[in-house]
Amino acid sequence: MIKDEKKLNVTQNPYVLMPILLLIWGSVAAVSKLVLNRLDSYQVLFYMYGLGVVIFAGILVIKAWGKPFKVWRISEWLLVLACGVCTFLYDFLYLKSLELIPAVEASMLNYLFPIFIVVFAIPIHKERLNTYKILSIIMGFAGTILLITKGNVNNFSFTNLRGDVLAILAAVCWGLFTNLVKKNKKDMLVSTFVMTFIAWLLSIAGMLVYSHGKMLQLMDFYGVVWLCLSNIVFGFFLYFRALKYSSASLIASFTFFAPFVTLVFIMILLGERLSWLEGLAAVLILFSVPVQKLGDVIRKRRGGLL
Repeated sequence: MIKDEKKLNVTQNPYVLMPILLLIWGSVAAVSKLVLNRLDSYQVLFYMYGLGVVIFAGILVIKAWGKPFKVWRISEWLLVLACGVCTFLYDFLYLKSLELIPAVEASMLNYLFPIFIVVFAIPIHKERLNTYKILSIIMGFAGTILLITKGNVNNFSFTNLRGDVLAILAAVCWGLFTNLVKKNKKDMLVSTFVMTFIAWLLSIAGMLVYSHGKMLQLMDFYGVVWLCLSNIVFGFFLYFRALKYSSASLIASFTFFAPFVTLVFIMILLGERLSWLEGLAAVLILFSVPVQKLGDVIRKRRGGLL
């Protein structure tokens, strides 16, 4: 049972954690595209996960490394192993899609992952897909499409089928990852370290087979550091924290804010104005979460009356 948001403190409330996370996520696609101009996806993953392993290992040493492992069962190890594989596949498939297709196109297809979060939540967490959740998904997805295509949906063509499929598969992986990691009840820091270490091992294997080692230039280093912090260190902590105290469906609704946050950054940094179509898209996205919350309130009141 998810705790009532009214009883959650600031560090547990998804309405606080998710906006911070989305601000961090807003720049990931652009930074990834810039880094991929000088490094291939295998090299980016190797350095990104490697740096994440070093950071988490340092934190664990400070916090008495080893103690949380003593009570782990085989099933718990297998769950974390599956989560590590899913997070690697998500980053790998998304970066490969960015190598093949424009960032806007890859992002649009990647924004399908809230749909898959809700879909996987039904069999894994037995969440019910009520009318309000369906409406929330439709509003968020419609706003995402309208925002990215600027209303020109009929003339929007995909440039590379392989890249499109990879971006969609990445969305599937993140939807599965979100629901699997929500089942993990072990220490969050240790679990994140194990997942990152597993992903790093997979990135080493990929680089040895399909790529080669390469020394980082200063700008590449800055880009990889930001991807590590945004995707892994801060990203994992905020995402896992929000999932722990909220339903997967609510978190899925929040993720529809991602393209809107990106647009806000463009307006602030580049001075571009918001068109009426983009404004409509923003309204659809912004109200997708309150619609789901409204459904929860109405359902609770009906239950109280009964």
